[in-house]
Amino acid sequence: MKRRLLFGLIFIVFANTILPAQTFSLVTGREPVTSLDGFWRFHTGDSPAWAGPGFDDSHWTLLRSSEDWGKQGYLGLKGLAWYRFKVIVPQDSGPISLLLPFIATNYEVYADGVRIGGCGAMPPHPEARSCGSQIFALPAGTNSSPQAVTIALRVWQQASWSSYFAGGPYGTSYVGATPLLRTMLQSRFDAYIHSAIQEYVIALLETLGGLVSLMLFLFRRREREYLWFGCSMLLTAAAGAYIIHRSLYGAEVRTFFRNVYGLYNLAQFAALAFYFRLLRGRRSWLMHAAVAGLALNAAANLLFSLPHARDYVHDPVFHAFQSLALLPFFVWTLALLLRRARERLADARLLLAPVLLMYVNALVSAIVTVSSQLGWQHRLESATFTVLSQPFPVNSNSLTTVLYLVAMLAILVNRFARTRREEERYANEMEAARVVQQVLIPEAIPNVPGFAIENVYKPANEVGGDFFQILPTAGGGMLAAIGDVSGKGMPAAMTVSLLVGTLRTLAHYTQSPGEILSAMNQRMTGRANGGFTTCLVLRADPDGTLTVANAGHLPPYRNGEELTVPSGFPLGLVADASYEEKLFEAAPGDRLTLVTDGVVEARNARGELLGFERMAALTRQRAEEIAQTAQTWGQEDDITVLTVSLTTKLQEATA
Repeated sequence: MKRRLLFGLIFIVFANTILPAQTFSLVTGREPVTSLDGFWRFHTGDSPAWAGPGFDDSHWTLLRSSEDWGKQGYLGLKGLAWYRFKVIVPQDSGPISLLLPFIATNYEVYADGVRIGGCGAMPPHPEARSCGSQIFALPAGTNSSPQAVTIALRVWQQASWSSYFAGGPYGTSYVGATPLLRTMLQSRFDAYIHSAIQEYVIALLETLGGLVSLMLFLFRRREREYLWFGCSMLLTAAAGAYIIHRSLYGAEVRTFFRNVYGLYNLAQFAALAFYFRLLRGRRSWLMHAAVAGLALNAAANLLFSLPHARDYVHDPVFHAFQSLALLPFFVWTLALLLRRARERLADARLLLAPVLLMYVNALVSAIVTVSSQLGWQHRLESATFTVLSQPFPVNSNSLTTVLYLVAMLAILVNRFARTRREEERYANEMEAARVVQQVLIPEAIPNVPGFAIENVYKPANEVGGDFFQILPTAGGGMLAAIGDVSGKGMPAAMTVSLLVGTLRTLAHYTQSPGEILSAMNQRMTGRANGGFTTCLVLRADPDGTLTVANAGHLPPYRNGEELTVPSGFPLGLVADASYEEKLFEAAPGDRLTLVTDGVVEARNARGELLGFERMAALTRQRAEEIAQTAQTWGQEDDITVLTVSLTTKLQEATA
């Protein structure tokens, strides 16, 4: 055993001091492409002389050309290092090129001391850049004999990566005919695309999901959860596509991380808004902590992308801070999902498991990444875990994302169908309410001798809560009733039908406004379902006597002046409420105006109410003019205007 160790040490010393770097020939066998897998000379530091063909590199260390220098005893090396080897180019050869694999990080390539290409900016002003496989043209042989070309690689490794991510080549290099190497490079691209098919599929599914969600939002503008989910998915898909593009074509590292993390930060904010809307979230300290964590994460990304930031903040610290900043968002989302699931919300039950798996995978991946960067592993391993390797690889991140997207698809379809059913039910309800209202709101005002009656009814929505009635009395006079039911839709329409039916029935037995309101109140008590109705009843007799009773409604106006009428409780609130009657006199030519609060509460773009003073001035005008003015000012509620003018025929009726 001791002899074997001794011979091994002697061989290593001999190889590193006597043996030259391997020479790769395109002449032997006239091979159009030759692998450069073997030993290259390697040395740390930097000198311009190391690029020249006459430099003696026999004392340099030999490293395998297909492995990074971290696996060969140089983990932690930062700054500059050089590789050297020779290529023999045939005489009168066609275009010859060099195919290099991914090399971490920036590098320059020299052929016989002449720079023929590279990747990224080199010292003294380096900026870390990631480059995929690249092809570099070599000088073609022009002599009658083969020509030896010295290849030198000057590699720079960023200091913040050196403890966990080694520099140097990651794979086999080749030299040979340029067309064949281009074919090989395309094959590498194709192989990567095959290995990254899961990323392509995920990005495609996220894009489709985002577009579908935005289309649903266009149909239902009030359901903003579609908007936020669509934005979240499209931003996440853009980040994934950017990662794929960088892997194929390379990118400046600082710019890459700033853009990718920026897209993810925006996607996380959109996701928070989506969960808040979908699950009917409430503002709480935990939600504020989630928002603050996302904001801190975004700020850290911007700061970390500044020039020279990596000289002061190391990668493990940055990634650990990112994970801690996201924790409140994860906890808030899961707590909200759990609470809504316990409340039997179908959407929350469907989302809980996929979101939990996705967050657990993200946290475990973050722990693996940080531990690798701290040196607890020999090199940075994949932050995800392989679930399937054939026919194409599938990792844990892709699997959890697919489960999440499937759950979201089910939710979107279910919500669309449920909303559609609710819309149909609501439309049927509105149609029924309109039919009821058309029956109850008189289309034609009865002709009452001695009175000129005008009315305007403008509901704010499809079905309003205002109502009015004009009923002739046996003595030649008239009963006018106007009211406003709290609420809208079918419940309001049914309440109006109850009130109008009661009013018409009572008018056969009594013309007393106070008695009519008392009877209507008793009929409404216990049936208002928490609502109420304001109503005013006015009786105008042929001799000009006006009798008015009021149940919480706006008082009437006579010639632009308000008539003071005691206001009782609105209908349906107090079972034994009584309503005092007030008597007034009207002369021929006088105009009585009755309105609902939709006139007073009209609000313009500046937020100003039309108000009682402006309304009092308007009551001297005709009903159509009053309603049109209120509607132009800014209608927010139902508008009903009823005017009663006493004509000269009144004198004839009382003579």
